[in-house]
Amino acid sequence: EPPCGLASETGIIGVLDDVKSFFTPEHVFAQLIWFRKGIVTYRFPNHLPDHTTLERLDLSMEICSEAPNFNEDWPSDITLWIDGVEIGTWRSPGDFGGQRGNLTPLWWLTRYTQYGLLKCWSINHTGSYIDGVRISDVTVNDLNITADKKTIEIAIGNKDGAEYPRGLNLFGRKFGNYPQDIVLNLNYVPRD
Repeated sequence: EPPCGLASETGIIGVLDDVKSFFTPEHVFAQLIWFRKGIVTYRFPNHLPDHTTLERLDLSMEICSEAPNFNEDWPSDITLWIDGVEIGTWRSPGDFGGQRGNLTPLWWLTRYTQYGLLKCWSINHTGSYIDGVRISDVTVNDLNITADKKTIEIAIGNKDGAEYPRGLNLFGRKFGNYPQDIVLNLNYVPRD
C-alpha cells in the first residue's frame, strides 16, 4: 500500500505511491523498493540437485524500515516467509539516512533513505537464525524443499498484528552500502 515505490540506478520506475508500478515490465530493473505496508514476494529457481538433501538455506539482503524521508529511530517488525512458512521476524531499528549510501546514485536526494543493514537469515536442522541469533524453531525439514520443486518463494514484509508495522526499504547492488542483490544459497549433502 502507498506510500511505496521503486527506483532503478537512473530514476523512479513508474509512478510514486502507485502500487501498479510494481507490475510494470521495468520493475525488473529496481535497485530500491519501499513500502509502508504490505509484503513483497520473489520466486527463485530451485537449483537443489537430484539425490541431495537440503542442510541449510541462507538468505541475505540489505534492508531497513520505511519512514517519511528517513528516520533512524523508526522500528519496523519485518517478517520472512519461505514457501508460505513463517521463518521469523527481525526488528529493524530505523530507516537510515543523513549521509549518502556508498552506492546510492547521485540523482537520489539525500533527504531520502540512503542505506540499510545487511541481514542474513539462516535455516538449518536446529532452527532459524538472523545473523547467528536464533529466532524460531523452524527447520529446513519444515520447508519441504526437494529437487523436484521448481521454485522457492521468498516473501518479506510486516505481518498482521506486528507491534511495529512500519514497512521496509530493500536495496539492490547499486543502492545503499552493499554491492549485492538478494542472495539465496542452498547448502546440501548427497542423499543416502
